[in-house]
Amino acid sequence: MKAYLLNNHGSPGVLKIHEVDSPEIRPGHIKIKTSILGLNYAEILSRKGQYNWAPKRPYIPGMEGYGEVVEIGEGRTRFKIGDKVIFGAQFGAYAEEIVIPEHMVFNCVEGYSDEENAAFLVNFMTAWISLFNMGRIRPEDIVLIQAAAGGVGTAAVQLAKKFGCKVYGTAGNNDKLKLLNDLGIDEAINYRQNDFYEIIKSKEGGVDFVLEVVGGDVFKKSLDLLNPFGRLIVTGYASIPLKRWNPWTWWLTWKHAPKVNIMKMAQGSYGILASHIGYLIENKEVVARNWTELTGFVKKFDIKPVIGGVYDFDEMSQAHEFIESRKSVGKVLVKIA
Repeated sequence: MKAYLLNNHGSPGVLKIHEVDSPEIRPGHIKIKTSILGLNYAEILSRKGQYNWAPKRPYIPGMEGYGEVVEIGEGRTRFKIGDKVIFGAQFGAYAEEIVIPEHMVFNCVEGYSDEENAAFLVNFMTAWISLFNMGRIRPEDIVLIQAAAGGVGTAAVQLAKKFGCKVYGTAGNNDKLKLLNDLGIDEAINYRQNDFYEIIKSKEGGVDFVLEVVGGDVFKKSLDLLNPFGRLIVTGYASIPLKRWNPWTWWLTWKHAPKVNIMKMAQGSYGILASHIGYLIENKEVVARNWTELTGFVKKFDIKPVIGGVYDFDEMSQAHEFIESRKSVGKVLVKIA
């Protein structure tokens, strides 16, 4: 089968299609013929060698997609050959076929297109767990979503608004601001032109919840906006400058990484939390419960993923370049012919 086998870290040009053996089925697993991949910023970091959750090279990157069940391993199963499904994984998705533990394979969301199903799992599960499980948001909360036009951001904006929260979000250009306004956000702030801290401080005094994915000064300013009993959830920090071959960037990475000060937290009576859904995937009960709650919510309020671009399988490097350009919105997809 055709797959992107990552042998070396580096620029998007290191992504090359190889011919590899089709993965063998195992008990309790499902083999899927993939038709659409959903790309994630974590895969950009993995390609650069900056992602600790990635396995040792060589490996096939890719964390989620949509496709058809073509083989089922031994054991009881809720799937059958020919079912269209969504799947999540630590790696292995950038390929024509993948074998996945059954509990990480999901029925498609009713009413979604093939593309919307491919764009749903990682972004919406990250947003759902951050907002409702970690952040315990309430309808009366004032919410700030950083990088609000991205995949996780657009998911979080829609979920929080439909729950009844007042939502602020940051983005880097006017097209992204328009997208956020179309999603019903209360106020979208161009962080390149305005200081989000000053705007929110003057209008609200503070916020009750922040979803933070940037790090550095954005993290510090977000922290300073928290009201008493506020919660800030870190799900990543895109400003990471790490280059493993450059020792100077090691210090910069440490400097920009989010940090906690227990005394300041006590003085402000706020909380700093962090989540990475990848480390939850072995907890089958947590995965199943959150999937059921999330899909029920999006069906009730007719919420759909934002798709910001679609590429062909042989255009993977261009898709990575597009995401890194910071011009993309929502979810970028790759179709396998």
